[in-house]
Amino acid sequence: MMRNIHKTTYLLLLGTAALAGIAESAHAQEANRAGNSAEPSDEIVVTANRREESVQDVPSAITAISQAQIEARGMDSFEGFARSVPGLTMNQATKNRASFNIRGIATNTNGTANTQDPVSVYVNDTPVTDTFGAPVQPDLRLFDVERIEVLRGPQGTLFGSGSLGGTIRIITNKPDAGKFEAAGRVDLGTSDGGAFRQRYDAMVNVPLVEDRLALRVVGYYRDEEGWVENVALGTRNDSVDWGGRAALRWTPTHALTIKAEAFHQESDPQEGDGWNPAVGKFKKASPIAEGRPLNLSNYNLAIDYDIEGFATLTSSSTYQKSKTNFRYEYGQFLGPNTPTFIMDPGPWTSRFQVQELRLVSNTESRLQWVFGAFYINRKSSIPDYAIVAPGLDAFFGGILGSDSYFDSDLTIKSTELAGYADGSYEIAAGLKLRGGVRVFHTTADYIEKDRVAFNFATFSYDPPLSFSNSSKGTHTTWRTGFSYEPNSDLLFYGNVSKGFRVGQVNANFGPSPIDPDDYVIPEGYDPDSTINYEIGAKTSFLNGRVTLNATGFYIDWDNIQIDGLRISDGLSFIANAGKATVKGFEFEMTARPARGFNVYATVTVQDGKIERIPTNIVVPAAVGDRLPGLARWKLSGGAEYRWTVGTDTEAYARIDGQFTDNSPNTFANSGLNPLFASNAAYSTLQAAIGIDTEWGNVAVYGENLTNNDSIILKNLFLPNSYTTLRPRTFGLRVTYRH
Repeated sequence: MMRNIHKTTYLLLLGTAALAGIAESAHAQEANRAGNSAEPSDEIVVTANRREESVQDVPSAITAISQAQIEARGMDSFEGFARSVPGLTMNQATKNRASFNIRGIATNTNGTANTQDPVSVYVNDTPVTDTFGAPVQPDLRLFDVERIEVLRGPQGTLFGSGSLGGTIRIITNKPDAGKFEAAGRVDLGTSDGGAFRQRYDAMVNVPLVEDRLALRVVGYYRDEEGWVENVALGTRNDSVDWGGRAALRWTPTHALTIKAEAFHQESDPQEGDGWNPAVGKFKKASPIAEGRPLNLSNYNLAIDYDIEGFATLTSSSTYQKSKTNFRYEYGQFLGPNTPTFIMDPGPWTSRFQVQELRLVSNTESRLQWVFGAFYINRKSSIPDYAIVAPGLDAFFGGILGSDSYFDSDLTIKSTELAGYADGSYEIAAGLKLRGGVRVFHTTADYIEKDRVAFNFATFSYDPPLSFSNSSKGTHTTWRTGFSYEPNSDLLFYGNVSKGFRVGQVNANFGPSPIDPDDYVIPEGYDPDSTINYEIGAKTSFLNGRVTLNATGFYIDWDNIQIDGLRISDGLSFIANAGKATVKGFEFEMTARPARGFNVYATVTVQDGKIERIPTNIVVPAAVGDRLPGLARWKLSGGAEYRWTVGTDTEAYARIDGQFTDNSPNTFANSGLNPLFASNAAYSTLQAAIGIDTEWGNVAVYGENLTNNDSIILKNLFLPNSYTTLRPRTFGLRVTYRH
């Protein structure tokens, strides 16, 4: 009942806004004289096709969020924007490991699988997520960010093997050699239960040589108390984060631009956000802190050379290194009142080396093209990958000699070498044909040294085992489509595109040492791929004061890499599981129905399920299972009203809300999976009242105003299985700009 009420409320908001936009036609001239506004119809320029274009001119499903919108909505991290983008959902059981889902293309909701993520995340031109295990998902703070781009649907041509469902890009602001700038922000808030939150940001942009050389430096600090308490250790899911970016941009000639940029981020959460209902609401009793700390540095050198009358040549070189540690409680596998098994590995270190070269045509021609080459080399290592059970030896009378269940030394390597071409040709006025292809060669190597595991079947430790496994392959992805633009306010398009995810190896292959009759994990798994069919329209009315965008899509997902957990010993594995389909519809609207009044709304309707499974192996899914994390309904919307209160000063009030329908936490396997549950439908509501002046902004805000505590993520394999939103929070945000 409540879910239907939420849906009705958002649809009424959508309908009201659309009608108001139509009614505005009688007052268009007056509205065009409206004052400043952070929302929502100002043109946003994106580079989704590797060239600068208005988002309304890109013939594909893309959502762009500008810096003004980021600030107006109080966005600070992934969580701030994910719920407002059509087709995009995000689950996060622990800080520094978000799990994204675009158009339902996902096989898990907890970010713990050994597969490559189905959504690639880029900071500028660099992918920042690993291929195997992906222990972290770097979450850049959204202060002084130029824009966010969310490309929905496979992006295998321009963005590589990680874009099975889509791509998210965080584009940072560039140094400006034309003017001095400075900004600072203080954000103080408190949540129900007394958790205090402090956020501090600063930026300075200094022209070093007028119109030639500039330096831009950004820094931030976060100290946020949590709301989940570990009663065994006296800790909470508090987090202290700090970091920053520095960029130097040199333009020695009108044709050459060189930008060196580095960002560093350190995050130290004490605990994960999951809690145990058996202990109490927002409580857990783990013998180990389950926070996932992160230390990450990224260095990039980008060189652009404009060959006048031909093309722009770009070189982007990146080195990234990170260190994290993930610990969590497995539970009492041997029954009540037995030792608790915990994951307690040594630091997981990763490093990337990325090089991309591309040539983008820059002439006014019917033919527009892009050629490029891409290489990435990744290496990750865990010197002490351990599962232990404190007290295990004593429980068995001291005959084991150790509390260790599993211990090994892991190294994972992967490479991707690719070449791509993409372009469009205008065959008639406003009618363009588009196409592209990417050919890439991938390798993956998995190396274990001195694996020692306790075998409950023989009640002894197996002999030390060292082995290596590898996979490689050459593959092709492509896209094709058309667009028709009869005028500057109307664009129709249709696309067919292929996405791809690499096949890799299973670390935990072989029979179960606890139950030999349990599933035998295969040594490796094959690539999977998606083919996305979409058709859409982008429209604008009243000199851009109203935009209406709609997309329908159908996705074939073949040879799916499905995540499984072997019940007897809790080890994870990947199997290929046949085919699934996803179909849906996405809608976006922005409008300025009256002077000073702005509204927006998005609607996503989708469904996806397993259509076929293989008959030669056992897989943890069945025909008819809905895909994990797929919410059939997703809605968001908001409204802002601004009015003048003095010279160069505006006051404003805004409200933003989102609704996400229920979703499976994993595959139901026709009701046979004991770990299956439904993540609850939930809604959020935020509001702010503030003033904009010449020098900055002051706002009072509230988040999760209804104090929604729905269980938005359930991971029933772990004792601390429930995740909820942060409780209702009120705060004050002050921003200074010079």
